[in-house]
Amino acid sequence: MKKTLIRAVSFLVTLSLLTGLLAPLAGAVEYEGVTSLSIDAKSALLIDMDTEQVLYEQAADEQRYPASITKIMTALLTLEAVGRGELDLNDVITMDDAALADLTPDSSTAGLQAGEEITVRNLLYCLLLASANEAANALAIAVAGDIPAFVEQMNQRAQELGMSGTHFVNPHGLHSDDHYTTARDIFKMAKQAMTHATFREIVSTGTYTVPATNLSGERTLYNTNALLTSALHPGYTYSGTIGIKTGSTGQAGYCLTAAVEMKGHTLISVVLGAENPTDSQGNVQRMQFSESVRLLDWASDNFSAATLLDSETYLQEIPVRFSADTSHVVLRPAQSVRALIPGTYDDTRLELRLRLNSEVASAPISAGDILGTVTVIYAGQEYGTIDMVAVSDVSFSPFMAFVTSVNTVLGNIFVRLLLLAALVLLGIGFLRRYRERTKEERKARRQAKLEEKMAFRQREAEARQQDEALAQQEKAAREQKRKEELLLRQQQQQERQAQRAQEAQERQIKREQERLQREERHRQLQAERQARQKEREERLAQERAQRQREREERQRQLEQERAQRQRQMEQERRQREEARRRREEERRRQEAQERRRRQEAEARRRRQEQEERQRQERRRWEQADRERRRREEWERRARQAGQDPNDYRRPPSQNHNSQPRRPRDRR
Repeated sequence: MKKTLIRAVSFLVTLSLLTGLLAPLAGAVEYEGVTSLSIDAKSALLIDMDTEQVLYEQAADEQRYPASITKIMTALLTLEAVGRGELDLNDVITMDDAALADLTPDSSTAGLQAGEEITVRNLLYCLLLASANEAANALAIAVAGDIPAFVEQMNQRAQELGMSGTHFVNPHGLHSDDHYTTARDIFKMAKQAMTHATFREIVSTGTYTVPATNLSGERTLYNTNALLTSALHPGYTYSGTIGIKTGSTGQAGYCLTAAVEMKGHTLISVVLGAENPTDSQGNVQRMQFSESVRLLDWASDNFSAATLLDSETYLQEIPVRFSADTSHVVLRPAQSVRALIPGTYDDTRLELRLRLNSEVASAPISAGDILGTVTVIYAGQEYGTIDMVAVSDVSFSPFMAFVTSVNTVLGNIFVRLLLLAALVLLGIGFLRRYRERTKEERKARRQAKLEEKMAFRQREAEARQQDEALAQQEKAAREQKRKEELLLRQQQQQERQAQRAQEAQERQIKREQERLQREERHRQLQAERQARQKEREERLAQERAQRQREREERQRQLEQERAQRQRQMEQERRQREEARRRREEERRRQEAQERRRRQEAEARRRRQEQEERQRQERRRWEQADRERRRREEWERRARQAGQDPNDYRRPPSQNHNSQPRRPRDRR
């Protein structure tokens, strides 16, 4: 009995220790000097979307029910299908019964009905603003053909985005035990969705009016994100909010994923599993919004934006071999490192860890070649590792490569010993032959050797001159070839740009033709529908002709007036669509012009900066050359005067009272 009790106690102690070790820690990311924070929710996460720097996390990898935040993935797959050309935002979708089949009575909807015709763009507004579940099903069917196939695409896309803790069961987020994700996975999904301009435009909209459809009048949608607008839940708006999505079910609690622009950075906050208690006055406290605001305020108070490393900073100068132009090359970072740091920036806390691919670089080197990496560490926190690239080009010199190889070989001790032994043997043989020959023979042979040596030197000088001439010709040929290749690449690039522009224009014309065809089909269907309606009315009028001719006449007049109003409404709708299309085309044209202007200005700025750097480099080399010639002249005059060339305090002359003149810079 006693042994059994001891074993039970030991088991319980071991189990408690393992539970404590495996339990996730809240706020796993810690920054020195930053006040601690605890969010009143099951999970919370705050990340800088630009740098993926984690500012705060609380149970960010625990699996939670996402509720309607699922609709971010639904919108992402829809916009990716639009990008591939499989859908168009102006395509008209007809709601069918399958889109309304799995909805619960208390689920959020936009009031869409079976048979209602609505565009993909307006479905996305219903999905992301009003959180309409039937819109999620309709988009899933439009993208994949049916809902199960779309759910497979959702899970496949989640794996591609690295969402290892996520599994989807439906496109809208209504509760299922097998439908779950994590706060960190939601960030990955939201970041990818925010790369689409249409998604950013929709989720940043506070109020939107859906035009009338064949079964409904205009609908006014209000964004459920109270950080963006106070239309539904006043008192929670936060400056800088640009989206993105809310969600809530009984099992998931109240959730919010928000994107906020703060201090030049875009932050994404995720709050999952919050509660909405009621205070003593009966007011509902919406904790998903208030806790998100508290988390963002905490980041604003404790972090500041800083450029830890600028891309124009010269980091290190390393030796270069095989080049006659220069002996060193300067390295700079390939890009700037900007981050949110705790407190105010202190350059003494910045640490740059440089790692070179090689201690000595080998020519040829082109500007932008990667020669190492630099790791940026601030206050003990690593903010990224980026490449170090060469600032300027370094050309290859075959002669310097040969000299370096010879020096390397002669630097070997075994080679030196072999050369010494060979010299000794040659000396011994020379002495023996010298003793055997007579003085006249030695003199004759010496004269013959001298003549032969002079002839050999003359031939060698002529060969050297020929080699130098050939080298000059080869250099000129290589330079000409390089210029021709550069011109050819520029021509090819211009041709590719022209081809891409032509392809874009052809795609635009094709889309316009398809849109006109869809409008024509729509007009034909409308005309056929009106014709069938008119025939049915005439048939009914004929059947009632004998009983009520006067009422028939009045009914026919009413029907004609209604048909006229419908035609007028249809004509006005087409005019509005045409005006909207023209405005959209004008906006796209202006954006393209502005983008081209920015690109041209950036290219000019880069060329000017490169020219300025080249001019500075030439000035430095000229200054160094002038200083070297001045020093050589000084040393020469000092040696002529019999003084130490390193003694700059005494003039190079016998009269120590006279001061030498500094040699003038002669160019």
